[in-house]
Amino acid sequence: MLSVSALKGGVGKTTITLGLASSAMSRGLRTLIVDLDPQGNASIGLGQSPDSSVSSAEVLKKPKRQNVLNATFASSWAKGQTGRLDIMVSSNRLSQQNIPNPSFKQLWNLDEALSRVEGDYDLVIIDTPPNINTLTRTAWVASDRIMLITEPSINSLIGVNNAVKALAEIRKQVSRQVRLFGIVVNRLRPSLAEHQFRVNELQSLYPEDICRITFEEKSPLSQAQGAGRSIHSWPGQAAAKLAGNFDQLLEEVIRSFAEEDMRRLSQPKNERERNRH
Repeated sequence: MLSVSALKGGVGKTTITLGLASSAMSRGLRTLIVDLDPQGNASIGLGQSPDSSVSSAEVLKKPKRQNVLNATFASSWAKGQTGRLDIMVSSNRLSQQNIPNPSFKQLWNLDEALSRVEGDYDLVIIDTPPNINTLTRTAWVASDRIMLITEPSINSLIGVNNAVKALAEIRKQVSRQVRLFGIVVNRLRPSLAEHQFRVNELQSLYPEDICRITFEEKSPLSQAQGAGRSIHSWPGQAAAKLAGNFDQLLEEVIRSFAEEDMRRLSQPKNERERNRH
């Protein structure tokens, strides 16, 4: 499971989530997108209303298989495609789950819920709110990897630093299973000196974690998302190049999961259990 997160709104977190979903669908993977952002942009982008009577909010409240099934719908993108793409829809009721001091058990509710359907999917991607709150921490506890999205600005870099610290705290106090996949730079404008300066700063601060794949600020992404279509189905060379970038990013995610599986298999069983709690 992969969480896509950012501590600053407007950096394109959901855009990256939808790009990965597009790539996974084109690859033929059975994919579930979990929308934990009360704004519901991932749900809308995948052609489903975030106003369902059963949503991810109810799943967090009662992590039963039936709730997961009732909150999950096929994306409109999947019509006529070989890959399966489902969305566990958001709701503004998620805000009620964003309590100040969740119990240890509550932080594991999403993990428990997704364990009920893990055999149904090859890939689960969680779109989190743009802050470190209970919803984001719940997503991280359920995840194997965290992808942090940033734009090349000082405020976004501060957000990355805070997210890395928060992840270290989650690993120490709740789950040692979750790890940082990497930091993805989005909305890059290579011609701007400020953007180049901030990218260099990120590479200096996080040399092992900055992803080699970056995403420039290009209109096809917003156009496809606004039209409710996947980037892989959007016409033009610019869209095809972006789709190729998402394919490369997904390939790195899959490789990271494979390496993690091998690492876990090499551990004694009791150590694998300790890493989960």
